[in-house]
Amino acid sequence: MGARRYLTAAVAIGAVATTTGCLGGGGGTSNTSGTATGAGKAEVEVMYGFGNEQESAFHKDLDAFAAKNGFKVKYTKAGSWDTEIRTRIAGGSPPDVGLFPQPGLMCDIAKQGKILAYDDATVATDNETLVPGFSASGTCDGKVYGLPSAVSVKSLLWYDQAAWKATGLTFPTTMDELLKVTDELKGKGDTPWCIAAESGAATGWPITDWIEDLVLRTAGPEGYDKWVKGELKFNSPEVKAAFDYFHTIAFTEGNVLGGTKAIASTNFQTGGNALFKQPPGCYLFKQATFIAGKGGFPDNVLAKLDTTVGVAAFPPKEAGNNPVLVGGDLAAAFNGDANTIKLRNFIASKDNGIEVGKAGYFSPHKTFDVNLYPSKTLQAIASEVLYKSSAARFDGSDLMPAKVGAGTFWTEPIKWITGQIDETQMLDNIDKSWPTS
Repeated sequence: MGARRYLTAAVAIGAVATTTGCLGGGGGTSNTSGTATGAGKAEVEVMYGFGNEQESAFHKDLDAFAAKNGFKVKYTKAGSWDTEIRTRIAGGSPPDVGLFPQPGLMCDIAKQGKILAYDDATVATDNETLVPGFSASGTCDGKVYGLPSAVSVKSLLWYDQAAWKATGLTFPTTMDELLKVTDELKGKGDTPWCIAAESGAATGWPITDWIEDLVLRTAGPEGYDKWVKGELKFNSPEVKAAFDYFHTIAFTEGNVLGGTKAIASTNFQTGGNALFKQPPGCYLFKQATFIAGKGGFPDNVLAKLDTTVGVAAFPPKEAGNNPVLVGGDLAAAFNGDANTIKLRNFIASKDNGIEVGKAGYFSPHKTFDVNLYPSKTLQAIASEVLYKSSAARFDGSDLMPAKVGAGTFWTEPIKWITGQIDETQMLDNIDKSWPTS
């Protein structure tokens, strides 16, 4: 979704620590098997929506591969991915390869027959090194149409290292322990949490990340998959349990800096800065990797990131069963030209992303050398959270119909948090908004 595009791609922490028409043009024929045909185009166009250090590093990785394989890459950056990719397809001139930040949109286009599926052998090879669940996120009607390149991690809790050490508490490793630690902090007279949901016209999306992480735990990855497809309702016991857990943390007096209603007016980028005040304004803050980049935590904190900021996985329901919520981009091909398929497959492979990794963006492959990431903080997130996860799932609101995922799933929880409606009304309102066709 346009308003959240830069949130669903990996964001560099390293910088602070250091419908009609034919498919594609020329150079081979399209097919539905995802296998390469033709001699190969001299220039392959790749369209994407990310920028900053990731963009230039992405170019370096792809240019090196293309040079070895005798072709060139044309790069097209979309300002509004959803709009521009639909326009290109409708005009009969899609790019050769597209990097989709929204799996739901990719599946919509795949159902129109506009994208090629990966062949089984390529999927099998990539699954040997991918974090479990990534190929499922790019699967539409039983076929894999997209596989991830760089990803961001959302299942994270941030804290101030020195402040947490001073509490004498053991960091929680399960959801029950997290509630216990919350109570213990409050019992000491401290405010446990900073929670922030204000994002202008997109206010409310940070709460969707909270709920998605919790549904992954209360319903499990399989239940999560049913939920994002509309097969498991918001008011089902499994999903309601996630909202109930959030309610216990966010609605209990004394748990949140500023109180429950302040969540809706506290900015998502700066809402965790109170972690680093003296005395701390709060001790825990849930947010994705981007928060430890420019515009998130204070500059003086970022300058000492590895020695000041602590980060850990959002706890699983049971220790060792640790699913992870991610955002990122799925590589898909719009034609079967030989070089198009070569480039798409390379983008999704374990061999891609060396320069991207050095710039501070995560490879979805567990075999990636974590020492290439430019900070100890990034290395810890990769090795202790992403690569140890039992199952990965993409951002649920990006998988849901826009009317829900960028609509009622944003707005109704804000009404709940601010006291305008109760939990039952909120869940029923979201369910009623789900498209019937």
